[in-house]
Amino acid sequence: MRTRLLAVLGVGTLVVSILDAQAPKVPTVKEVLYSAADSIGQLRTANEVDRIATMNYTATGTLTAGNQPCTLKEYKASINWLHKGMRVDYTCDGQPRRVEVVNHAVAWNETAPGVGAAPAPAGAAAERQLMLWTLPAGVVKAATAAAAAATVAVEGGRTVLAFPVADVPGATIRAFYNPGSYLLERVEARLGAVVTDITYSEHGDWNGEDYLSDVQFPKRIVSKRGATTIADLTIEKTNTYNPYVIMPVPPNIKAGTPAAGR
Repeated sequence: MRTRLLAVLGVGTLVVSILDAQAPKVPTVKEVLYSAADSIGQLRTANEVDRIATMNYTATGTLTAGNQPCTLKEYKASINWLHKGMRVDYTCDGQPRRVEVVNHAVAWNETAPGVGAAPAPAGAAAERQLMLWTLPAGVVKAATAAAAAATVAVEGGRTVLAFPVADVPGATIRAFYNPGSYLLERVEARLGAVVTDITYSEHGDWNGEDYLSDVQFPKRIVSKRGATTIADLTIEKTNTYNPYVIMPVPPNIKAGTPAAGR
């Protein structure tokens, strides 16, 4: 009887050992953040510190503008993660130019960059601010800011980094990384009841042959809400050499917004 019991225990131990060996290793948050930043060239100098503060990119494609489908004639996004600001300047076929801006918790629209400021609709600031943190470098920055609130899991063979977005109350992000390359493949951004699913593909240096920086950025960005595609962008060119990007809050907007950002 004792021999049989020992045999059963031995088999049980072997099964557990095999299952443990087959189970995917879950990396730490620190490991994921380092690998994700390193994979896109975000870490610079001998000390490997984050040196991506601003960037520009232009794109072609389609999006939804004013609840209407839009085929882009021109599209330029300018980002400043230090000031937590973003300006998207675009023109659709058959529609007037649109310039949508956010700086911290303040959002406004312009007729041209820095010109003709008018308040944006309610809720626009949170939605635009969240866009900052869903881009590859932004995910690393926002997850780092989340500190102990960030978690890591493995789902469907992908490493999933999840965290609340400190600068956007009520917003959370789940970022899906390829465990081999640690390039960002997908982001699930939740703001209240609204869930935006963003996929990234064809990562590369799109600064141009004479201006390469070794900073990787996705060539294709597709954003969906449910079955509806709200943006399908193909990147034409980037500037990842920390270009001069500012979006100061206009006086008329600041006057009407007591909590205006800088």
